Parts: sequence; C-alpha cells; structure tokens
Amino acid sequence: MRIVIYTHDTFGLGNIRRMLLIAEHLNHSIKDSSILLISSSPMLHAFRLSKGIDYIKLPTISRNIQGEYQTRTLGMSMQDMVAMRANLILTAVRDFSPDVILVDKKPLGIKRELTATLQFLKENRASTKVFLVLRDILDRADTTHKYWKRKGYFNVIEHYYNQVLILGSKAVYDASRLYRFPLACQQLVHYCGYLQRPRNDLKNPGWVRKQLGIDKEKIILVTTGGGADGEQILTHFLRFWQHHDLGKDVHAVIVHGPELCPQTQQQVTSIATQCRQVTLLEFTPHLPSFMNAADVVVCMGGYNTLSEALSLNKRILCIPRVKPVSEQLIRASSFAQLELLHFVHPDELTTRKLAASLHHILEKEQTVPPVEALSFHALEQIEKQLKKELPNHNPLPSSPFVAGKTTLPAYRLSR
Repeated sequence: MRIVIYTHDTFGLGNIRRMLLIAEHLNHSIKDSSILLISSSPMLHAFRLSKGIDYIKLPTISRNIQGEYQTRTLGMSMQDMVAMRANLILTAVRDFSPDVILVDKKPLGIKRELTATLQFLKENRASTKVFLVLRDILDRADTTHKYWKRKGYFNVIEHYYNQVLILGSKAVYDASRLYRFPLACQQLVHYCGYLQRPRNDLKNPGWVRKQLGIDKEKIILVTTGGGADGEQILTHFLRFWQHHDLGKDVHAVIVHGPELCPQTQQQVTSIATQCRQVTLLEFTPHLPSFMNAADVVVCMGGYNTLSEALSLNKRILCIPRVKPVSEQLIRASSFAQLELLHFVHPDELTTRKLAASLHHILEKEQTVPPVEALSFHALEQIEKQLKKELPNHNPLPSSPFVAGKTTLPAYRLSR
C-alpha cells in the first residue's frame, strides 16, 4: 500500500509529531507499505524515520502568534510560494500513485494549495482514498463553523473525501455536532479516540536519567512545544525555581523548543544558570521518553503533549495557549472537568500561583488519573479504517511520468 501524508506545519511541532506517529504505526502494521510524508516542517530532519518512510520537504511557510501566514526564508511573494508548493505536491502525488492520502487538519491545505491535487485525483485516480485527519478540538464551535462555511470546507469534504477521522472522543468533545457538520459530512466522520505512543517506542526511565545525569530525584518536566509562544511559562517557572525551594530531591528539566526567539532564549539561559538542579534543553526527539520518566509535567495544552502525558498517567499542570484560537483552553478545561489535570489560565499566571499549583500537585498523594474516560486506540482505528476502504487492495502500476514532459495542470490561485 502506498500512502501519502500531507501535513502543513506552520507553527510548532505538534502536527509533524502527530502525523509521524501515525506514519510509523501504519508502516509497521501494514505489510509492504510505502509512506511518503509531504511537509514543510523545518524540524523534520531531526526525527529518525523507519525504513519504508520518506519525505518531501516543502519550502516553509510560517504562522505567527496572530495566525498570519508568511514566507519564512525564501525571497518570494506568498502567492508565488503557494503556487510552487502546490505544484510540488501535485507532481509528487501523481508520480507516487498513492492508494491513500491522509490530509492533516486543513481540507484544502494552506492557502488552498491542495486544490489542484484533489481535482486531479477526482478526475484521474478515483481509486485513491482521501482521508481528512482532525485533532479532537479545532477552536470554539461558532468560530469554527463560520470559518469552515466561509471557506467552503463542508462542500470540499463531501466532494473529495472518503472519511473524516477525528482523533478524539465524542464523549469528551462532539466536534461534528458542535461544528454543525452537514449530514453528508457527518456520515463520513469516525471518532478514533486519542493517540498513544506504543510503550516499546519509549526509552526506559533509567536511560533518560542517565542521559540527564539525574539519580533518584523527582523530575519536573517543563515543555513548551516548538517554543514560539512559550516565553511566559518559561520565565514564570524559572523565577519560581529561583525563589522557592522544593527540596534537593526535585530536578527541573526544561525543553524550551527550537522556535523560541533568540532574545528570550538568551534570557532563559541566563536565569537557568543561576538556578540549581535545572537542565535546559532546546530540543529532544525523545520527549515522550522524558515525559515517561517525569513525575510532573508542566506544559501547554497541545493535543500531542496532553494525550501523551495522560496516556502515561502523569500528573499535569497545564497552562494552555488562548490565542489565536481557543483550542488548547477548551481541551484543558474539558480534561480538568474530568479531573485528569490541573490547569491555570495564562491570564491568571503568576509566579506565586505557579508555586502554589506545583506544591499542591507534588504534595498530593500519587494517584492514577481516571484515564478510563478516554480511549487511546486512535492508531489501531486509523489502520482499521484504511483497510476498510481498501478491502481488496490492488496496487496501481507505477506512474509513466517523465521529467520535462508532464501535462499536469499548473496550480492557479483562481481555483
């Protein structure tokens, strides 16, 4: 089976980590599969890929904290950048001849860059199955519905997609109902549950402690994802660590992320050097293993971070992002209502409140959170749905594409 996974990756590491986890599972569970990842993540090279998985790196488009798109490195207009990316995607899909395409979050990609590819498949490769993969929560219900309706996403799903896979629980957040999916789209929706990284993919806690030079101390892991909007959490935590004594048996491991701005990184590093029992890291590909070794996780409210921490039964202090979308706040408050974590609204975050919250979490008797309220079988469900759509899988012949002689339709913004 040939599988293409498209992920837009304009902000942070969540999208690429999530889709890589899915790719690794499908690669191991579907015999003789070949998976081509199409992504613009500037950190894709830092992850080790299994045999059977390769990637095409698109020129990077970044998104700032206000949610605005911009070219990151190349001196091109946004219009030319999107056109180039669209043509790269179209050529790759045509030549690779996938049986399945998984599209991450945006039905038409960034700036509608998937339009020509979806049209090509509809007209020439009807046997290729197209899946939209959504995280559990996108944004506020009314905001999401209006945005999707304005963009024409509901019509796009009905016309081009075979299934919509939601990586969450209907009991926690009924996205298709709250976002008011039309009936035709609702019939394509399948709730898969939350993602859980296989335990055999994790390094054991002893390995992690050896790498960090930590013996038997308790570990507080602080992670802010990509780091682009992690300044508030990092500075408050380090100020707290400077002035509040949690005892010699507690060690802080801070992974601030590769997208933290240089000025803030310098400030964070300066404060950290004045603190005892602190390990400061920019990035680790073994973050889930670090989380597995931790006693407490201090984090934002991203999908990957929370689902991984909960699946590992960790005590969590969550300070969710609230702009430009409310996704993390909704997720954190939903999980808090189920008593799965403790969260502090970022507008209410102070060094004193952070200290009180951490003392409370550390002093609280260690109990296993009631994660029975969630399902962590998303990987198995995705595999099941792919096989369901392709019960009699018969690979397409190799594409006759010859460089320089393609008749592919060029991407036009008017589409």
